[in-house]
Amino acid sequence: MLLTPLIKRQLRIFTVLAVVALGLAFFQYARVPAMLGIGVYDVSVDFGDASGLYPKAAVTYRGVEVGQVSRLEVTDRGAIATLRLDDDARIPAGASAELHSTSAVGEQYVDLVDPRTPTSGEPSGGKADAGSGDVLADGARIPRDRAVEMPQITPVLDSVNRLLESVPKAETKRVLDEVDAGLGGAGPDLNELVDATGDVLSEAQARIDATTSLIAAVQPVLETQRDLGSRTRSYAASLDQLTAALAAGDSAAVRTLLRNAPGGLDAATRTVTDLQPVLPMMLANLTTNAQVLHTYLPQVHQTLVVYPSLVARLQSAINPRAKYGDVQLDLRAALNNPPTCQSGYLSPKQRRNPRATEVRDVDTLAHCEIAPDDPTAIRGARNLPCPEGDGRGNTPAACGEHFGGGVWPDSSGTVAYDLAVGRGDGTATAPAPASAGAPENGGDELWKILVLAPLGVR
Repeated sequence: MLLTPLIKRQLRIFTVLAVVALGLAFFQYARVPAMLGIGVYDVSVDFGDASGLYPKAAVTYRGVEVGQVSRLEVTDRGAIATLRLDDDARIPAGASAELHSTSAVGEQYVDLVDPRTPTSGEPSGGKADAGSGDVLADGARIPRDRAVEMPQITPVLDSVNRLLESVPKAETKRVLDEVDAGLGGAGPDLNELVDATGDVLSEAQARIDATTSLIAAVQPVLETQRDLGSRTRSYAASLDQLTAALAAGDSAAVRTLLRNAPGGLDAATRTVTDLQPVLPMMLANLTTNAQVLHTYLPQVHQTLVVYPSLVARLQSAINPRAKYGDVQLDLRAALNNPPTCQSGYLSPKQRRNPRATEVRDVDTLAHCEIAPDDPTAIRGARNLPCPEGDGRGNTPAACGEHFGGGVWPDSSGTVAYDLAVGRGDGTATAPAPASAGAPENGGDELWKILVLAPLGVR
């Protein structure tokens, strides 16, 4: 056969390619040197349960494949897996071996986990230097306390199956029938509930940090509920006995309660609705009142201590002369002695007619403004003792006490109050007209108008 120079060159090229391909298959894919123990070393792992692990399974370190499982041996207490690792894979001596799944059918691999915490400057490759610490050597053994098994799905399925078998079928069917009867025709309401749930989830996703913090905070609560499991079961048993007693009795009183409950709930809902405009305002104002009471608590305590003695003294003055219709008192005339204090108040010429009915601003800080040691109005506001310390002042601010301001309504109109149902109708009430024959700005009926007009009583 005549071989031309071109054919000879082609044969040489094909021979070189075949040798390269065989070398790759020999060293890279078949791993013949590793099978002969060249360039590798063996490490054994003691697993309590190596289900799903098989020879030739991959062994990884920090996400990089560093060897394979060469052999599995069954023992009386578990299984011994022999790992064949590459020589240049320096695995820390304290590494742990964890089983992980590579697919849904249960194929597993071994992941060697570095016990140290990686730092930013530490290499992350599987064949990096393990540092100054000891590394696994040929023949090393990873004990069972550092061998983490793969959680098996079979016990979970068995538990679910036992749970489903423990559910009574007849009672479950009855509950489903009752739910169907109760939710019949409630499609629009359920649709709104689902939409609202979607909005809540969207808001939670938008505030993922707060949601994560909430989930983390729920863990202690759930652990507490787990610790209270026996009490919860006892409560459920007591509730079962109560409902059984109610079902057995089937009393008319219970049926009447259930029949009248919707009306009572509607009335309660209307009451809460009516309280919505004023209840927050009242609670806010009560906070300010509580601050004042807390500050003046010693004075309140003294008042409560002295009040019984004061009542007893009044009774000692009234009771002995009760049958005679008089009171035993010792009076001393002290007319204008000391003289009345006028400093700090309106002068007598500026005081208005007592019959005037228009609203006028009141100076709430008006008090006697003479020297504290003056005998006139010695017990007036200027000498009020401060709740704390030995100071005196006419206002809490003068004593260094500051309280939060109250919350006032947006409008100041007078609201008519319906005495029949106890609810306001929200409309302003005009002052009651004066009776016939009474003067325009006064009369004997004026005080009745001032008292009854806000109530809408004519």
